[in-house]
Amino acid sequence: MGGRPNERPGRWRDGMSATAVVRPTGDGTVPVPGQLVEAAPGACVLRFPLPPSLPIPLHVAAPETVQLVTWVFSGLEAGAPDGPVCLLALEAEGAALREGVSLATHFRDLVVRPEPAASDVLSSDERTLLARALLSSGTAGLAPLGRLFGLVEAAVIALPVAEDAPDLADGDHGWSLGGTAIPHALLFRARAGWGCARVAGARLRFGRHPRQHLTLEPVWGAAPEGRPERCLALHAHGFTALTIGAS
Repeated sequence: MGGRPNERPGRWRDGMSATAVVRPTGDGTVPVPGQLVEAAPGACVLRFPLPPSLPIPLHVAAPETVQLVTWVFSGLEAGAPDGPVCLLALEAEGAALREGVSLATHFRDLVVRPEPAASDVLSSDERTLLARALLSSGTAGLAPLGRLFGLVEAAVIALPVAEDAPDLADGDHGWSLGGTAIPHALLFRARAGWGCARVAGARLRFGRHPRQHLTLEPVWGAAPEGRPERCLALHAHGFTALTIGAS
């Protein structure tokens, strides 16, 4: 979920040293240690322990070239091995982040000093939460989702499909979707692999069983053609795992 928090100092994974946090910045702010996972060129995940103030991320104040795609809190339940942590999905080159990140929050700016980390620093629970946040990050998050997809693919595959979920079907004129809720994009797995396509238009057929015939524009990955093995409809503030109808 994209909003939760607390801190448990002195417990870092991947060999992170607490000495990285004790040097104040020029204004006297004591940085928080972070772990930086470079998933792909221009896409990173920054992981750091949550301070007791439970700061809600708003945007990256510096470096100015870094864009915050989405964020999520993890480890809030009692007994979480690493305590509460925050994950930031960022559009940035890793080199731009190594001197530190200034994060504007609802409380006050937070400075994070990251150290490089391997992707296995992210637990399966963290990857699931990150996947859900990325799938709910709107149209601006479609391209970053593609670059970060390797980190969350297993979590996306494991997402359940409700028995009463809308169905996606492949017909003579392309894909159609049951219901009247028009998504802004589809994430799907076809024979050629995973892909993402923007919904450029939808022609609605009303009646007892309303249906929408979609016009799709590829964003990344496989083309939206043929009967997909898996498909998720992405909306502004959520997503729906779809059932797949017969061709």
